[in-house]
Amino acid sequence: MEHVNDMADYAETIALKDTKVGDRWVGIAAIGPVTVNSQTPGDALTRVVMAFRLGASTYTLDSSGDSPGITITDASTWEATIPARDAFLERSGLWEWDMEFHFGTASVWTLYRGTLRVHDDV
Repeated sequence: MEHVNDMADYAETIALKDTKVGDRWVGIAAIGPVTVNSQTPGDALTRVVMAFRLGASTYTLDSSGDSPGITITDASTWEATIPARDAFLERSGLWEWDMEFHFGTASVWTLYRGTLRVHDDV
C-alpha cells in the first residue's frame, strides 16, 4: 500500500480483501512509502494506529505498547507493515477502518481509510 497525497484529497479510501470470522487475517505486507506533495515528510514517523469499527465494537492495532500489531520498518520514509494475525475481528459485518500516522511532537495525519468485510463462519 503506497500512498501519494497532495493533501487536497486527504485520506485515501482503500477496500481491504474480505476475510471470515475465525480465519487467519493476512495483514498488510507494505504500507508506504508516504509522500506529500511529492516529498517524504520532514519529520520521522513515530507511531501508526489502525482502528476498525463496527457499531459500538472497536479493534485497534498500534505500533506502540506492549504487544504492537504494526511494525514501523522505516521511520524516515514512513513505511510500516502489519503481520498476519490468528486472532482478529470476531464479528461479521462491514467494518470501517482508518489509519493514523503520528509524527513530530503531537501531529497526526489520517492518510488511509476504508472497509473490510468479515463473513460469518459457515
